[in-house]
Parts: sequence; structure tokens; C-alpha cells
Amino acid sequence: MTDTPPAMENEEPSYRIGAVCRLTGISQHVLRVWEKRYAVVEPLRSETQRRIYRESDINRLSLLKALVDRGQAIGSIADLDNAELERRLQQSGSALQLAGTFEKPNLVMLGESLKVARDDCGSSRIFELIGHFDQISDYGAQTPAARLDVAVIEWPSLHPDSAVEVTRLANRLNARHLILVYEYAARAALQRLSNDRITALRAPLDLAALEAVVAWRFGLVEQPDESSEYLAGAIPSRRFDNRELIYLAAQSSAIACECPMHLAQLISKLVHFEAYSAECESRNSEDAALHSYLHKTTSRARSMMERALARIVELEKLSVPSDS
Repeated sequence: MTDTPPAMENEEPSYRIGAVCRLTGISQHVLRVWEKRYAVVEPLRSETQRRIYRESDINRLSLLKALVDRGQAIGSIADLDNAELERRLQQSGSALQLAGTFEKPNLVMLGESLKVARDDCGSSRIFELIGHFDQISDYGAQTPAARLDVAVIEWPSLHPDSAVEVTRLANRLNARHLILVYEYAARAALQRLSNDRITALRAPLDLAALEAVVAWRFGLVEQPDESSEYLAGAIPSRRFDNRELIYLAAQSSAIACECPMHLAQLISKLVHFEAYSAECESRNSEDAALHSYLHKTTSRARSMMERALARIVELEKLSVPSDS
């Protein structure tokens, strides 16, 4: 029995949860938690109440998984749109590739529970830890640094009205960036706190996640070239859906060139093999590794062909069907 339910004509292909997990690398348990706690996607339901996911859901989940693998907390990115997720993924690269020589931002940790991560943070290659204080008032009693780049603050519960208090605290500390380490948070609170000056990370504090946030916020990583998404191992999002590919293939005769047709057909075949390789059953770990390699390699080839087709669309001034 296949994991991919049949798609209705002219509708977006749909997938059951097993196929989605193989395509994205997210376990079923984690996916269910992300849906319940953060509403990262809203799957449809079959007549028997099974989850049914669309390709747009898979694209979004792949972006979220890639960013989480690079140290971003799911709670801090779950409400971002796909364009912002793609921008962050492009900036993150395959790892923290530091941009030559730079002055480390200084960082203060405020909160008793952050003692656990204090020793690890002292040896960071990204920032300089200049102090740890159990209470915010303890830091205020000291002579503050002339320039405070980052304040990492223990903040157990975030509520929608926390945004005002947090902003006031940022101004009082004169910190360029605040990182809030929380246990519980309302979605509305995370939405209000999503800006260039404040980042929320779920407890317990992880050094890799902290370094990734600081490096990203202070521009300490090299800007990736166009091939960075391939090096990162993430599954590139689709540029053209099936309806657009069919439409563009039919436009070739109008411009006396068969390139759109051939490219659209090639991309369609790659899309199908991409799904097939992700869903192949594996007899052992070697099989699983091979299918993962085939899936990622095919997705990269598909993305390269999509770039070429997008170039033709731009040069030939072709139209694509709207969503309406």
C-alpha cells in the first residue's frame, strides 16, 4: 500500500504522514509535536481522519527542519513565513563559516538556571562572555559594560504582554540584542517578540543554537553563494508546481523554442523520482543511506533545472498561471 494518496486532477499532490517524514527527515513524533504546539502546518484530513499533507506543507517542513538542524529553535521560527525561512537558511550556510577576522560581540548571561551553560559559553569562538549574574538587578549593581552587545536572559514564561516589559528591559540594559531563554510561551508572545532586536530560544540553552543566533544577528558568517543550499544538504523548495509546469510546456510553440517544454518535462520527471526515492523501502541502513543520497541528489538536480527554466521564463517574458 502506497503512502501517497491519489491526487485529484488539477489538485496539489498529497501525502500521508509516513511519506512526509521520509521526505523531510522529521520523525512522526516530532512532527505531531510541532503541529500541536506550534501549528507549523495544517494538514487536511481524509474520510478516516488520517492526516493528508500537500507539497506546500512538505516545502515548509523541509525549511523548518533545515534551520533547526543549524541551531535555530523551532519556537522562534515556527511563525515565520517561507520567504523569511528561506532567507535565514541562505544566510546560515552549511555551518558557521566565519567571515575572516572579526571582533567578538560581548555577552552577559542573566539568570540562575543559565549557570549550567556558563562554562561552555566561556570558550565560544563566536562571542566573549563577560559575566554571569543570577539576577538582572545584580548586573545593574555592577559597573555595566560601555557597550553591551548581547544579553541572554532567563525568562521562564512568555506571554503576549511580555513584549512591552522585554523592550523596556532592552533599553535599560542598553543591549544591542536580547536572547530570551524560555520554558513556556504563547504563540502570540513569540509573534510579538519576533524582531531584529529580540530572539527567543527554548530552554535548556544550547551553545550551538546560541552561537548560531549571535553569528547570524551580528553578520559574522560568510555570505553563501548560490550553491550553498546544495552543500547544506537541505531539500530545495520547488519553484514551479505541477500546474505551472504543464502550462509552461504548452507555451513552447508560441516562442518557436522547445526549451520550456523539455525543461518542464524534465523537472516533472525529477519531481516524481524525488518522491519515489524518498518513499523506497529500505532493507538495511545501507539501503536507507543510498535512498537518502538519491533523494537529495535528485532534489538538487531538480532545483538547478528550475533555475534554468526560471531564466527562460524571465528572458522570454512568459506568463505563469496565477493561484486564482
